[in-house]
Amino acid sequence: MKMQRKLMPAAALALAAMTGAPPAGAAEPDYQALNTVLVENYVLPRYEAFAEATAALDDALVEACADGRPTPAEAGAAYHAAMDAWMAVQHLRFGPALLFLRYDRLEFWPDTRGVVRRHLAQLLSEQKAEALEPQTFASGSVAVQGFPALERLLYDSEPETWSSPFGCAVVRAIGANIESIGAGLLADWRDGDQAFAQVVLSAGDGNTHYFDAKEASLDFAKSLRGALLLVQDYKLGRPLGKTADAALATRAESWRSARSLRNVLINLTAAQTLYQGGGDASLSSMTRAQPRGAELDETVRAALQRLIDAVEAQPESLVKALEAPEGWQKLDAIRVEARQLLELLGGPLSEVLGLPMGFNSYDGD
Repeated sequence: MKMQRKLMPAAALALAAMTGAPPAGAAEPDYQALNTVLVENYVLPRYEAFAEATAALDDALVEACADGRPTPAEAGAAYHAAMDAWMAVQHLRFGPALLFLRYDRLEFWPDTRGVVRRHLAQLLSEQKAEALEPQTFASGSVAVQGFPALERLLYDSEPETWSSPFGCAVVRAIGANIESIGAGLLADWRDGDQAFAQVVLSAGDGNTHYFDAKEASLDFAKSLRGALLLVQDYKLGRPLGKTADAALATRAESWRSARSLRNVLINLTAAQTLYQGGGDASLSSMTRAQPRGAELDETVRAALQRLIDAVEAQPESLVKALEAPEGWQKLDAIRVEARQLLELLGGPLSEVLGLPMGFNSYDGD
């Protein structure tokens, strides 16, 4: 693990916010070039990797169930690989991800009312084989279809509560469902005349989905902010609470499989690549090209790297991180910096790029 860098004080971010806005008459960014690079070099490779990882997970679960009870030793590596791939696209909450409730079916979280536990218990107790038929399962409760239910089955401390031939059938149904969603996401983005990649690339050219290329770029900008909002508000905010005494690690995402902060790290790395990847056609390069944008770009890049370094300095398990000396304080410092960066993205950066990313699909969830 890297040594944790000192997180940026609020005053420094406030100074950056004051100096980031460009003067009137700044050149219009090349949104079309940005969209092309992001679709070809960012979105499609990530959904290809997700489809491959979910197919491998499905295979691993089928093989692991051959002895009647899958365990982390048998299927854990495939589970983690698929979760890694999901974390890398989790913030892309537009387009095909919103079709057919795919997003919620992959990960019904946060689950504030224990719906996954209750619906999974009901499914296991009723033992209706017809409920596991692919079409029936996919149209049933979203709470039992994705990664949270699978994590509970693989990593439950009391496997005797579900370990049975039917329990394994449920595991296989979840694996097949996740694989089907992964394949569907990739196909909808990449394949055929109606591929969403073409919708993005043809924005403004007889395209009824996007008025122009700038509107398509806005979805990517909102995804950048969405990744930070996920980290700050949900993945750290919910388990940390307002004080150390109010912290509850079991509110964290993927706490059973001890990968809550691994998820955060992948989210942040994906956000960093979304912002500064792509060479001459990136959100970062577009920011630098604007008057007084170089300082703002440097501030955003530095903040993203500090966040990544700070999370890398923690264990993958948020439970263990909270148990460490001053663990809550260190995680809260990460949360504070993420919140400050969100303010920078929603204010000065939005103004510089001409992309009002202040509202995101996560807001108000």
